[in-house]
Amino acid sequence: MTTNCKFCGSSFNKSEINKKATVCHNCLSKFRVERVKSDAFLKENFTKSWSASLFKDYVLYLIDLEIGVDTIRKHSSKVLRVFQQAENEFLSPSNLTESWIETTLDNTKGSKASKRSLLHFLCKEGYLSLKLDEGIINNIKRIIEEVPNGFRRLLEIYFNEKMDLRERQVKFNAKNPLSLITVKSDIEIYVRLVRWFQTNCKHIESWDTAQQEDVHEFLLTLTPKHREIVRKDLLVLFKLAKRKRLITHIPILDVKSRELPPTIEPLTFDEQARVAKLIKRYLLEQPLECLLTVLCFYHGLSSSQISSIKTSDIEVDKKKIHLDDRPPVFLSGEELVLINEYVKQRLTLKNAKNKKFLILSLSSSEVYQDRPINKSFIARKVKSFCGFTPKSLRVTCFNTIASNFGPQILVEGFGLSLTQASRYGKLEDYLIEEEIRNQRSLLEDNNSVN
Repeated sequence: MTTNCKFCGSSFNKSEINKKATVCHNCLSKFRVERVKSDAFLKENFTKSWSASLFKDYVLYLIDLEIGVDTIRKHSSKVLRVFQQAENEFLSPSNLTESWIETTLDNTKGSKASKRSLLHFLCKEGYLSLKLDEGIINNIKRIIEEVPNGFRRLLEIYFNEKMDLRERQVKFNAKNPLSLITVKSDIEIYVRLVRWFQTNCKHIESWDTAQQEDVHEFLLTLTPKHREIVRKDLLVLFKLAKRKRLITHIPILDVKSRELPPTIEPLTFDEQARVAKLIKRYLLEQPLECLLTVLCFYHGLSSSQISSIKTSDIEVDKKKIHLDDRPPVFLSGEELVLINEYVKQRLTLKNAKNKKFLILSLSSSEVYQDRPINKSFIARKVKSFCGFTPKSLRVTCFNTIASNFGPQILVEGFGLSLTQASRYGKLEDYLIEEEIRNQRSLLEDNNSVN
Protein backbone atom coordinates (compact mmCIF):
# COMPACT_ATOMS: atom_id res chain seq x y z
CA MET A 1 0.00 0.00 0.00
CA THR A 2 1.41 3.38 -1.02
CA THR A 3 1.48 6.17 1.57
CA ASN A 4 2.66 8.94 -0.74
CA CYS A 5 1.08 10.74 -3.68
CA LYS A 6 2.46 9.52 -7.01
CA PHE A 7 2.51 13.07 -8.40
CA CYS A 8 3.77 15.37 -5.60
CA GLY A 9 5.20 12.77 -3.20
CA SER A 10 3.40 14.20 -0.16
CA SER A 11 2.23 11.83 2.57
CA PHE A 12 -1.40 10.73 2.60
CA ASN A 13 -3.63 11.54 5.53
CA LYS A 14 -5.54 8.83 7.39
CA SER A 15 -8.64 9.17 5.22
CA GLU A 16 -6.68 8.84 1.96
CA ILE A 17 -4.85 5.78 3.29
CA ASN A 18 -8.15 4.13 4.23
CA LYS A 19 -9.50 4.81 0.74
CA LYS A 20 -6.30 3.31 -0.78
CA ALA A 21 -5.79 6.50 -2.79
CA THR A 22 -2.86 6.95 -5.17
CA VAL A 23 -3.29 10.71 -5.63
CA CYS A 24 -3.57 13.23 -2.77
CA HIS A 25 -6.52 15.56 -2.33
CA ASN A 26 -4.43 18.64 -3.22
CA CYS A 27 -3.31 17.18 -6.56
CA LEU A 28 -6.89 16.18 -7.39
CA SER A 29 -7.96 19.77 -6.76
CA LYS A 30 -5.17 21.05 -9.03
CA PHE A 31 -6.23 18.69 -11.82
CA ARG A 32 -9.85 19.75 -11.41
CA VAL A 33 -8.98 23.46 -11.62
CA GLU A 34 -6.91 22.86 -14.78
CA ARG A 35 -9.74 20.82 -16.30
CA VAL A 36 -12.48 23.41 -15.75
CA LYS A 37 -10.38 25.95 -17.68
CA SER A 38 -10.00 23.70 -20.73
CA ASP A 39 -11.95 24.27 -23.95
CA ALA A 40 -13.22 20.69 -23.88
CA PHE A 41 -14.82 21.17 -20.47
CA LEU A 42 -16.38 24.49 -21.48
CA LYS A 43 -17.88 23.02 -24.66
CA GLU A 44 -19.23 20.08 -22.70
CA ASN A 45 -20.95 22.20 -20.01
CA PHE A 46 -22.02 25.37 -21.86
CA THR A 47 -24.02 26.07 -25.00
CA LYS A 48 -23.34 29.81 -25.24
CA SER A 49 -19.96 31.47 -25.61
CA TRP A 50 -20.62 34.33 -23.17
CA SER A 51 -21.42 32.01 -20.26
CA ALA A 52 -18.40 29.79 -20.98
CA SER A 53 -16.10 32.80 -21.24
CA LEU A 54 -17.50 34.30 -18.05
CA PHE A 55 -17.02 31.07 -16.12
CA LYS A 56 -13.42 30.71 -17.31
CA ASP A 57 -12.68 34.34 -16.38
CA TYR A 58 -14.13 33.68 -12.92
CA VAL A 59 -11.75 30.75 -12.38
CA LEU A 60 -8.80 32.86 -13.57
CA TYR A 61 -9.95 35.62 -11.21
CA LEU A 62 -9.76 33.21 -8.26
CA ILE A 63 -6.31 32.03 -9.37
CA ASP A 64 -5.07 35.64 -9.53
CA LEU A 65 -6.20 36.10 -5.92
CA GLU A 66 -3.77 33.28 -5.00
CA ILE A 67 -6.26 31.35 -2.92
CA GLY A 68 -5.92 27.60 -2.39
CA VAL A 69 -6.75 25.21 -5.23
CA ASP A 70 -9.19 23.33 -3.01
CA THR A 71 -11.14 26.54 -2.41
CA ILE A 72 -11.10 27.33 -6.15
CA ARG A 73 -12.42 23.83 -6.88
CA LYS A 74 -15.30 24.24 -4.42
CA HIS A 75 -16.26 27.74 -5.62
CA SER A 76 -16.04 26.84 -9.31
CA SER A 77 -18.29 23.78 -8.91
CA LYS A 78 -21.03 25.95 -7.35
CA VAL A 79 -20.65 28.87 -9.76
CA LEU A 80 -20.70 26.46 -12.72
CA ARG A 81 -24.37 25.72 -11.97
CA VAL A 82 -25.14 29.43 -11.70
CA PHE A 83 -23.77 30.22 -15.16
CA GLN A 84 -25.43 27.13 -16.64
CA GLN A 85 -28.78 28.32 -15.33
CA ALA A 86 -28.02 31.90 -16.46
CA GLU A 87 -27.50 30.89 -20.08
CA ASN A 88 -30.87 29.10 -20.03
CA GLU A 89 -32.72 32.16 -18.70
CA PHE A 90 -30.85 35.14 -20.19
CA LEU A 91 -29.67 36.22 -23.63
CA SER A 92 -26.57 38.04 -22.33
CA PRO A 93 -24.71 38.64 -19.04
CA SER A 94 -26.08 42.19 -18.91
CA ASN A 95 -29.36 40.68 -17.68
CA LEU A 96 -27.72 39.35 -14.50
CA THR A 97 -28.87 40.97 -11.28
CA GLU A 98 -27.65 40.64 -7.73
CA SER A 99 -31.03 39.42 -6.46
CA TRP A 100 -31.18 36.68 -9.15
CA ILE A 101 -27.66 35.50 -8.27
CA GLU A 102 -28.42 35.43 -4.55
CA THR A 103 -31.65 33.48 -5.13
CA THR A 104 -29.88 30.98 -7.40
CA LEU A 105 -27.03 30.45 -4.94
CA ASP A 106 -29.44 30.08 -2.04
CA ASN A 107 -31.10 27.24 -3.93
CA THR A 108 -27.71 25.56 -4.47
CA LYS A 109 -26.60 23.53 -1.47
CA GLY A 110 -23.36 24.64 0.15
CA SER A 111 -22.86 27.68 -2.09
CA LYS A 112 -22.98 30.40 0.57
CA ALA A 113 -19.18 30.84 0.58
CA SER A 114 -19.13 31.35 -3.21
CA LYS A 115 -21.56 34.28 -3.19
CA ARG A 116 -19.15 37.04 -2.22
CA SER A 117 -16.40 36.08 -4.68
CA LEU A 118 -18.90 35.79 -7.55
CA LEU A 119 -20.51 39.16 -6.80
CA HIS A 120 -17.11 40.84 -6.54
CA PHE A 121 -16.07 39.26 -9.85
CA LEU A 122 -19.20 40.47 -11.66
CA CYS A 123 -18.74 43.95 -10.18
CA LYS A 124 -15.15 43.95 -11.40
CA GLU A 125 -16.29 42.91 -14.88
CA GLY A 126 -18.91 45.66 -14.89
CA TYR A 127 -22.01 43.44 -15.02
CA LEU A 128 -23.22 44.45 -11.56
CA SER A 129 -23.23 47.79 -9.82
CA LEU A 130 -21.70 48.07 -6.37
CA LYS A 131 -24.59 46.83 -4.21
CA LEU A 132 -22.74 44.43 -1.98
CA ASP A 133 -23.19 46.50 1.14
CA GLU A 134 -26.72 47.82 0.82
CA GLY A 135 -27.36 47.18 4.50
CA ILE A 136 -24.55 49.55 5.56
CA ILE A 137 -25.58 52.15 2.96
CA ASN A 138 -29.19 52.10 4.16
CA ASN A 139 -27.96 52.40 7.75
CA ILE A 140 -25.87 55.46 6.86
CA LYS A 141 -28.81 57.08 5.06
CA ARG A 142 -31.04 56.45 8.06
CA ILE A 143 -28.49 58.10 10.38
CA ILE A 144 -28.30 61.16 8.11
CA GLU A 145 -32.10 61.45 7.90
CA GLU A 146 -32.30 61.74 11.70
CA VAL A 147 -30.00 64.82 11.68
CA PRO A 148 -31.69 68.28 11.89
CA ASN A 149 -32.18 70.10 8.58
CA GLY A 150 -29.50 72.71 9.29
CA PHE A 151 -26.79 70.03 9.43
CA ARG A 152 -28.16 67.37 7.05
CA ARG A 153 -27.20 68.82 3.67
CA LEU A 154 -23.44 68.79 4.35
CA LEU A 155 -23.55 65.18 5.55
CA GLU A 156 -25.42 64.17 2.39
CA ILE A 157 -22.77 65.88 0.23
CA TYR A 158 -19.98 64.19 2.20
CA PHE A 159 -21.63 60.77 1.81
CA ASN A 160 -22.18 61.22 -1.94
CA GLU A 161 -18.57 62.33 -2.46
CA LYS A 162 -17.25 59.29 -0.62
CA MET A 163 -19.50 56.94 -2.59
CA ASP A 164 -18.30 58.47 -5.88
CA LEU A 165 -14.70 57.99 -4.75
CA ARG A 166 -15.40 54.37 -3.80
CA GLU A 167 -17.02 53.62 -7.18
CA ARG A 168 -14.04 55.12 -9.02
CA GLN A 169 -11.65 52.99 -6.98
CA VAL A 170 -13.62 49.84 -7.76
CA LYS A 171 -13.83 50.76 -11.45
CA PHE A 172 -10.04 51.07 -11.68
CA ASN A 173 -9.51 47.82 -9.70
CA ALA A 174 -8.10 49.42 -6.57
CA LYS A 175 -6.67 46.80 -4.22
CA ASN A 176 -8.28 48.30 -1.13
CA PRO A 177 -11.24 50.53 -2.07
CA LEU A 178 -12.69 52.84 0.53
CA SER A 179 -14.56 50.82 3.13
CA LEU A 180 -18.18 51.67 3.87
CA ILE A 181 -17.44 50.98 7.52
CA THR A 182 -14.97 53.89 7.41
CA VAL A 183 -17.57 56.18 5.86
CA LYS A 184 -20.13 55.13 8.46
CA SER A 185 -17.63 55.74 11.27
CA ASP A 186 -16.95 59.28 9.98
CA ILE A 187 -20.66 60.04 9.68
CA GLU A 188 -21.22 58.85 13.25
CA ILE A 189 -18.49 61.22 14.46
CA TYR A 190 -20.16 64.17 12.73
CA VAL A 191 -23.58 63.20 14.09
CA ARG A 192 -22.08 62.98 17.56
CA LEU A 193 -20.89 66.58 17.22
CA VAL A 194 -24.36 67.65 16.06
CA ARG A 195 -25.97 66.02 19.08
CA TRP A 196 -23.42 67.69 21.35
CA PHE A 197 -24.35 71.04 19.79
CA GLN A 198 -28.03 70.35 20.46
CA THR A 199 -27.35 69.59 24.12
CA ASN A 200 -24.68 72.14 25.02
CA CYS A 201 -24.89 74.88 22.35
CA LYS A 202 -28.57 75.24 21.48
CA HIS A 203 -27.90 78.53 19.68
CA ILE A 204 -26.03 76.60 16.95
CA GLU A 205 -28.64 75.52 14.39
CA SER A 206 -26.40 74.91 11.36
CA TRP A 207 -22.75 74.39 10.43
CA ASP A 208 -22.20 78.04 9.48
CA THR A 209 -23.06 79.22 13.02
CA ALA A 210 -20.50 76.93 14.72
CA GLN A 211 -17.45 78.74 16.12
CA GLN A 212 -13.94 77.56 16.83
CA GLU A 213 -14.34 77.60 20.62
CA ASP A 214 -17.48 75.44 20.33
CA VAL A 215 -15.71 72.76 18.30
CA HIS A 216 -12.65 72.81 20.58
CA GLU A 217 -14.86 72.48 23.64
CA PHE A 218 -16.38 69.36 22.07
CA LEU A 219 -12.91 67.93 21.35
CA LEU A 220 -11.94 68.36 25.00
CA THR A 221 -14.66 65.88 25.96
CA LEU A 222 -12.76 63.12 24.10
CA THR A 223 -9.71 61.11 25.14
CA PRO A 224 -6.35 62.43 23.82
CA LYS A 225 -5.90 59.66 21.22
CA HIS A 226 -9.50 59.77 19.98
CA ARG A 227 -9.45 63.57 20.02
CA GLU A 228 -6.77 63.83 17.34
CA ILE A 229 -8.56 61.35 15.06
CA VAL A 230 -11.84 63.27 15.39
CA ARG A 231 -10.09 66.62 14.84
CA LYS A 232 -8.66 65.44 11.52
CA ASP A 233 -12.03 64.04 10.41
CA LEU A 234 -13.79 67.30 11.28
CA LEU A 235 -11.16 69.27 9.38
CA VAL A 236 -11.92 67.23 6.25
CA LEU A 237 -15.65 67.89 6.67
CA PHE A 238 -15.25 71.65 7.20
CA LYS A 239 -12.91 71.99 4.21
CA LEU A 240 -15.52 70.25 2.08
CA ALA A 241 -18.22 72.56 3.45
CA LYS A 242 -16.20 75.66 2.56
CA ARG A 243 -15.44 74.32 -0.92
CA LYS A 244 -19.16 73.78 -1.45
CA ARG A 245 -19.85 77.28 -0.01
CA LEU A 246 -21.98 75.99 2.84
CA ILE A 247 -19.83 77.85 5.40
CA THR A 248 -17.71 80.98 5.15
CA HIS A 249 -14.96 79.98 7.58
CA ILE A 250 -13.43 76.76 8.95
CA PRO A 251 -14.11 76.61 12.72
CA ILE A 252 -11.08 74.49 13.56
CA LEU A 253 -7.34 75.06 13.44
CA ASP A 254 -5.36 73.29 10.73
CA VAL A 255 -2.16 72.76 12.69
CA LYS A 256 0.38 69.97 12.73
CA SER A 257 -0.44 67.76 15.68
CA ARG A 258 2.03 66.30 18.13
CA GLU A 259 2.31 62.54 17.85
CA LEU A 260 1.26 60.65 20.95
CA PRO A 261 3.36 57.74 22.23
CA PRO A 262 2.17 54.26 21.20
CA THR A 263 -0.27 52.55 23.55
CA ILE A 264 1.49 49.19 23.25
CA GLU A 265 5.28 49.20 23.39
CA PRO A 266 7.18 46.54 21.41
CA LEU A 267 9.09 43.87 23.32
CA THR A 268 12.69 44.57 24.28
CA PHE A 269 15.48 42.53 22.71
CA ASP A 270 15.78 40.32 25.80
CA GLU A 271 12.02 39.70 25.82
CA GLN A 272 12.08 38.80 22.13
CA ALA A 273 14.95 36.37 22.75
CA ARG A 274 13.00 34.76 25.59
CA VAL A 275 9.94 34.24 23.38
CA ALA A 276 12.08 32.74 20.60
CA LYS A 277 13.70 30.31 23.07
CA LEU A 278 10.31 29.26 24.44
CA ILE A 279 9.10 28.44 20.93
CA LYS A 280 12.13 26.26 20.21
CA ARG A 281 11.99 24.57 23.61
CA TYR A 282 8.32 23.56 23.50
CA LEU A 283 8.03 22.99 19.75
CA LEU A 284 7.01 19.35 20.17
CA GLU A 285 5.39 19.50 23.60
CA GLN A 286 2.98 22.42 23.03
CA PRO A 287 2.51 22.71 19.26
CA LEU A 288 -0.78 24.66 19.46
CA GLU A 289 0.58 27.37 21.77
CA CYS A 290 3.83 27.57 19.77
CA LEU A 291 1.96 27.84 16.45
CA LEU A 292 -0.28 30.66 17.66
CA THR A 293 2.73 32.50 19.08
CA VAL A 294 4.76 32.05 15.87
CA LEU A 295 1.99 33.40 13.66
CA CYS A 296 1.75 36.55 15.83
CA PHE A 297 5.45 36.99 16.63
CA TYR A 298 7.13 36.17 13.31
CA HIS A 299 4.37 36.90 10.77
CA GLY A 300 2.30 39.65 12.41
CA LEU A 301 -1.06 37.90 11.99
CA SER A 302 -4.02 39.24 13.93
CA SER A 303 -6.32 36.98 15.94
CA SER A 304 -9.06 37.22 13.30
CA GLN A 305 -6.60 36.24 10.55
CA ILE A 306 -5.36 33.25 12.54
CA SER A 307 -8.85 32.03 13.36
CA SER A 308 -9.91 32.20 9.68
CA ILE A 309 -7.08 29.96 8.39
CA LYS A 310 -8.48 26.77 6.85
CA THR A 311 -6.65 23.52 6.27
CA SER A 312 -7.10 24.07 2.53
CA ASP A 313 -5.21 27.39 2.76
CA ILE A 314 -1.92 25.62 3.55
CA GLU A 315 0.33 24.64 0.64
CA VAL A 316 3.00 22.41 2.12
CA ASP A 317 4.93 21.98 -1.13
CA LYS A 318 5.25 25.76 -1.55
CA LYS A 319 5.69 26.39 2.19
CA LYS A 320 3.00 29.03 2.44
CA ILE A 321 -0.38 29.83 3.95
CA HIS A 322 -2.93 31.74 1.87
CA LEU A 323 -4.91 34.53 3.52
CA ASP A 324 -7.89 36.47 2.21
CA ASP A 325 -6.88 40.03 3.10
CA ARG A 326 -3.07 40.05 2.88
CA PRO A 327 -0.18 38.41 0.98
CA PRO A 328 0.59 34.75 1.78
CA VAL A 329 2.60 33.74 4.84
CA PHE A 330 5.82 31.94 3.85
CA LEU A 331 7.01 29.31 6.31
CA SER A 332 10.46 28.24 7.41
CA GLY A 333 11.45 24.60 7.76
CA GLU A 334 11.05 24.77 11.53
CA GLU A 335 7.56 26.24 11.16
CA LEU A 336 6.57 23.40 8.81
CA VAL A 337 7.65 20.94 11.49
CA LEU A 338 5.56 22.88 14.01
CA ILE A 339 2.45 22.77 11.79
CA ASN A 340 2.99 19.06 11.19
CA GLU A 341 3.14 18.44 14.95
CA TYR A 342 -0.03 20.43 15.50
CA VAL A 343 -1.83 18.56 12.69
CA LYS A 344 -0.94 15.29 14.45
CA GLN A 345 -2.44 16.66 17.65
CA ARG A 346 -5.44 17.99 15.74
CA LEU A 347 -6.26 14.53 14.32
CA THR A 348 -6.76 13.23 17.85
CA LEU A 349 -9.57 15.73 18.50
CA LYS A 350 -13.13 14.52 18.20
CA ASN A 351 -14.83 15.30 14.87
CA ALA A 352 -11.68 17.08 13.61
CA LYS A 353 -11.89 15.47 10.16
CA ASN A 354 -15.20 17.22 9.50
CA LYS A 355 -13.90 20.72 10.27
CA LYS A 356 -12.33 23.05 7.75
CA PHE A 357 -10.56 25.50 10.08
CA LEU A 358 -6.95 24.79 11.07
CA ILE A 359 -7.11 25.87 14.71
CA LEU A 360 -9.71 24.00 16.76
CA SER A 361 -10.97 24.48 20.29
CA LEU A 362 -11.05 21.65 22.84
CA SER A 363 -14.31 22.95 24.30
CA SER A 364 -17.06 20.34 24.40
CA SER A 365 -19.57 22.90 23.12
CA GLU A 366 -17.50 23.33 19.93
CA VAL A 367 -17.12 19.64 19.03
CA TYR A 368 -19.87 19.59 16.41
CA GLN A 369 -19.68 23.27 15.38
CA ASP A 370 -17.62 24.04 12.28
CA ARG A 371 -16.78 27.64 13.02
CA PRO A 372 -13.58 29.62 13.75
CA ILE A 373 -12.25 30.00 17.27
CA ASN A 374 -12.76 33.34 19.04
CA LYS A 375 -10.12 35.94 19.88
CA SER A 376 -10.20 35.22 23.60
CA PHE A 377 -9.12 31.61 22.93
CA ILE A 378 -6.01 32.81 21.06
CA ALA A 379 -5.25 35.51 23.63
CA ARG A 380 -5.54 33.05 26.50
CA LYS A 381 -3.27 30.45 24.89
CA VAL A 382 -0.58 32.94 23.81
CA LYS A 383 -0.56 34.87 27.09
CA SER A 384 -0.28 31.71 29.21
CA PHE A 385 2.54 30.39 27.00
CA CYS A 386 4.85 33.39 26.66
CA GLY A 387 3.43 36.04 29.02
CA PHE A 388 2.58 38.54 26.27
CA THR A 389 -0.63 39.32 24.37
CA PRO A 390 -1.01 38.54 20.64
CA LYS A 391 -1.27 42.25 19.91
CA SER A 392 2.04 43.07 21.63
CA LEU A 393 3.74 40.29 19.66
CA ARG A 394 2.23 41.62 16.44
CA VAL A 395 3.38 45.19 17.21
CA THR A 396 6.87 43.85 17.93
CA CYS A 397 6.93 42.03 14.59
CA PHE A 398 5.97 45.12 12.60
CA ASN A 399 8.24 47.43 14.60
CA THR A 400 11.29 45.18 14.10
CA ILE A 401 10.70 44.74 10.37
CA ALA A 402 10.06 48.46 9.80
CA SER A 403 13.20 49.47 11.70
CA ASN A 404 15.36 47.12 9.59
CA PHE A 405 13.76 47.36 6.15
CA GLY A 406 11.54 50.43 6.27
CA PRO A 407 7.77 50.68 6.76
CA GLN A 408 7.02 50.31 3.03
CA ILE A 409 7.54 46.53 3.30
CA LEU A 410 4.63 46.39 5.76
CA VAL A 411 2.35 47.65 2.99
CA GLU A 412 3.62 45.35 0.25
CA GLY A 413 4.50 42.26 2.28
CA PHE A 414 2.00 42.29 5.15
CA GLY A 415 -1.03 44.02 3.65
CA LEU A 416 -1.05 47.01 6.02
CA SER A 417 -2.49 50.31 4.89
CA LEU A 418 -0.25 53.36 4.56
CA THR A 419 -1.80 54.76 7.73
CA GLN A 420 -1.02 51.61 9.71
CA ALA A 421 2.51 51.35 8.30
CA SER A 422 3.24 54.98 9.22
CA ARG A 423 2.78 54.07 12.89
CA TYR A 424 5.99 52.04 12.72
CA GLY A 425 8.10 54.60 10.90
CA LYS A 426 7.93 57.53 8.51
CA LEU A 427 7.92 56.41 4.89
CA GLU A 428 9.48 59.69 3.75
CA ASP A 429 12.25 59.60 6.36
CA TYR A 430 13.24 56.07 5.41
CA LEU A 431 13.39 56.93 1.70
CA ILE A 432 15.59 59.96 2.46
CA GLU A 433 17.94 57.85 4.59
CA GLU A 434 18.09 55.20 1.87
CA GLU A 435 18.95 57.82 -0.76
CA ILE A 436 21.68 59.24 1.49
CA ARG A 437 23.19 55.76 1.88
CA ASN A 438 23.09 55.23 -1.88
CA GLN A 439 24.78 58.58 -2.55
CA ARG A 440 27.48 57.83 0.03
CA SER A 441 28.18 54.42 -1.50
CA LEU A 442 28.42 55.99 -4.97
CA LEU A 443 30.78 58.62 -3.62
CA GLU A 444 32.95 55.95 -1.98
CA ASP A 445 33.03 53.96 -5.21
CA ASN A 446 34.11 57.05 -7.17
CA ASN A 447 36.84 57.82 -4.66
CA SER A 448 38.14 54.26 -4.82
CA VAL A 449 38.26 54.41 -8.64
CA ASN A 450 40.15 57.72 -8.57
